[in-house]
Amino acid sequence: MQHCSNQSAQGLPHTRSPRRPTGFSLIEVLVTLVILAFGLLGIAGLMVSGISNTASSEALSKASQLAGDMADRMRANPAAALSATSEYITAYGDDAPANPATIAQADKKAWLDALAAQLPLGDGKITSSVGAGQRKIDIEVRWSNCLGTLNDAESTSCKDNSAAAFRTVSLELRL
Repeated sequence: MQHCSNQSAQGLPHTRSPRRPTGFSLIEVLVTLVILAFGLLGIAGLMVSGISNTASSEALSKASQLAGDMADRMRANPAAALSATSEYITAYGDDAPANPATIAQADKKAWLDALAAQLPLGDGKITSSVGAGQRKIDIEVRWSNCLGTLNDAESTSCKDNSAAAFRTVSLELRL
């Protein structure tokens, strides 16, 4: 039977090798924090972009719904919609009738008020044209495209309030 001792074969006491320090050095911790910071900044950028895209998508959906709403109102009142001097006709920037006296004026007021309330700088335009025995009515809804993060060109057009600062949805109605 062998006896274990703390001595080597030569009879000298066994010495342990010096221990290396364990744990993290300050440099390793700083590098980890820098990498983590860049990762979090990237995630924050994605979140801002996602929110901006969601808001833009919501505005597009509302604009399409409001254009369809006006088309339905005009289909329900075809005599006024098809008249040569239709009270539904409007241009961008027109004010809604203050005291609507007819159904067409009430529809126009409700529509323009809804555009202004539900879309950023929301506005609408309705034009009418006659051709091939049929009246064609164009309904346009526009709103400010200045949502979320913008590049320099988009920022400039938003400040100038140019046509590029707006998105438009068009609907063609044939009665």
